[in-house]
Amino acid sequence: MNSLELILTCSIFLFLIMLCVLVFARKVQTILPLFAAYSCVMLFDLAGVWLIYHRFGFASLTSYYAYWVALLINAVVRSFAIAELCRYGLRAYHGIWALVWRVLTTLSILLLARTCLDAWGQPNRVAIYGTTIDRDFALASIVILAVLLLFRNYYGIAVEPLQRAIAVGICFICVVDFVGNTVLRNIFTGYLLSFFLSNQQAIWSALTPQFERVRESWNAIHLVSFMVSMGIWCFALRKPLPAPAEAPVLLPAGVYRELSPAINLRLASFNNRMVELLKP
Repeated sequence: MNSLELILTCSIFLFLIMLCVLVFARKVQTILPLFAAYSCVMLFDLAGVWLIYHRFGFASLTSYYAYWVALLINAVVRSFAIAELCRYGLRAYHGIWALVWRVLTTLSILLLARTCLDAWGQPNRVAIYGTTIDRDFALASIVILAVLLLFRNYYGIAVEPLQRAIAVGICFICVVDFVGNTVLRNIFTGYLLSFFLSNQQAIWSALTPQFERVRESWNAIHLVSFMVSMGIWCFALRKPLPAPAEAPVLLPAGVYRELSPAINLRLASFNNRMVELLKP
């Protein structure tokens, strides 16, 4: 770990502490408990990996496995936080949510199966599994959040500022992760594949300095993008969250009967179709 990575890691640690303080100070755990858990998991993962680096050394096998385990834990918890965002935005539409959670579950199973098949038989299998799973989770997260935001915009369902900031921050880090992990995986399984073979050890040792420079550059980009995402979340939490909206004063029944079909026809009909289709 070079001096730039060390400075960025310390900065991220401070950002995570500030994020966790803001999350619990604004009582985010009462409305989005999985996002609050995601913030804490990121902090504990970073602290745990840092302690392992300090105890066993940055280049040790224990540190290597600790890094990949922490990365996969973050990806899984982030996926739960995204599912929570989807449910929070669609909780009033039971039929639509019934369809969404089935799609998300099926997608997760397919991605895990694809990852296992994709990484099977590759050299350095832990790194291949890690980059492939993180890449596929990032791609799925981008697609799910984009569809959620487009759906809500199409049907005129308002997105609260905090939820929008969380979605934008997660999307940003997922885009960077997807691009970076795609490049890294291509390096592992593409033109460097032959250099992992036992009869090519001499060539691999000669390429190690160049590979390390690429890795350090990617780590710096990843850490900076992570700081940007946390900055977005901290900025959204800089002020207390607005109080839950009180029950609105309803229009007279006659006016409501005239206006509601024009406002809710598309969304209500789609929701009802989903309820009928998904009945047991």
